[in-house]
Amino acid sequence: MALFVPNPERESVEELIEELSRYLTQRYRDAEDELIREVAKRAVRDFRLASLLPEADGGMGMTAAERRERNRVLAELAAHRATSLRELQARAIQIVSDLRREDLANRVIGIAASEGEAAAAAALRFAGSLTPVTGTSSQAVAMVALSLESRLEVLNQRLARYPQDAYQRIVAMYSPNTLLGVTTSRIQQASAVQRFLAEGIPGFTDRGGRRWTIGAYAEMAGRTTVNRAFNDAGIWRMQQSSIHLVTVVRGLDSCRKCAAWAGKILSTDGTPAGPRVLPHATREQAVTVDIAGTVEDARAAGWNHPNCRCRLVAYSPGLTVPQGDTTYDEAAEKERAQQRALEREIRAAKRREAAAMTDTDRAKAAADVREAQADMRDFIRRTGRNRQSYREQLGFADGR
Repeated sequence: MALFVPNPERESVEELIEELSRYLTQRYRDAEDELIREVAKRAVRDFRLASLLPEADGGMGMTAAERRERNRVLAELAAHRATSLRELQARAIQIVSDLRREDLANRVIGIAASEGEAAAAAALRFAGSLTPVTGTSSQAVAMVALSLESRLEVLNQRLARYPQDAYQRIVAMYSPNTLLGVTTSRIQQASAVQRFLAEGIPGFTDRGGRRWTIGAYAEMAGRTTVNRAFNDAGIWRMQQSSIHLVTVVRGLDSCRKCAAWAGKILSTDGTPAGPRVLPHATREQAVTVDIAGTVEDARAAGWNHPNCRCRLVAYSPGLTVPQGDTTYDEAAEKERAQQRALEREIRAAKRREAAAMTDTDRAKAAADVREAQADMRDFIRRTGRNRQSYREQLGFADGR
């Protein structure tokens, strides 16, 4: 990762969240694509060798020369498969080792925490409430870094297992016994291999019933923990200056749950919900502040969910004007969902193209890519939304 300098004047935390989650996802997308290419390359070689086997059943009716050729191809197949399994295992181990050595979780969370702390310090300095402190927010976000590290390790384990498992499954699709039968044609078998490779590395289903693949999960984990670290580091910096109230600034296209908390005043020190008479931030008078609850109360109610972009800013009694826009834009959320669906169609077609076993299948998939991209261009023209081309690349499919 290039040198990153905290920018307290960054236009929005959304920019930071997208930048860091995109970097994290790119690393895992590249790892996934490389492993799929390695498997596909060996699968094509395996398929071609298996196709050389004579079609007579079990050697019956073969000449001596045909039996010798069959035995030669079988021996070459066995040697190729043994070598392929060793090579795929070694490559997977190397890729995962490289990812672990980069220490991505701590690096990404460290950047998010530095940005959050810098943004809070800049806001407090503007409000005249900044108190010089020593130390950093590293302890405040340590659990967030650990959470991201655990999530990435789940992906590492799937990356490590995928090549061998996928290759063995592909081999089983057109084993010699299957090829010598009459129930499945080689064309059908090639299409089955293409569909399997196009699915990418198998993910998992969370407690909410949503199925994740490598790219989608890395993106979600990065976006979620970056936002959490940004907010937690900012809270830590505010608390050092005896600021224990914050207000919620909702992210773009926020969902119904998050929009309900926009502009609400929350406590970071456990002060319960209710009206509180507090000293004015700059004058010798008191003001009544309606506290909606604690930060943890809001999170328990669904705010700051995975992929959330909302942030917290310091609240100074009598000075801070909470965000007034609490309207939930249902149309905007539906448009976002439609754009995600179009992105999935593009990625699915690209995966079919990359995993094609024949020129005909590859040409058909390429035509599907162009058609899906045309649908996206039409959608962007109609809605005026920003097109995020990086999300149309391989590795982001969420398996829906």
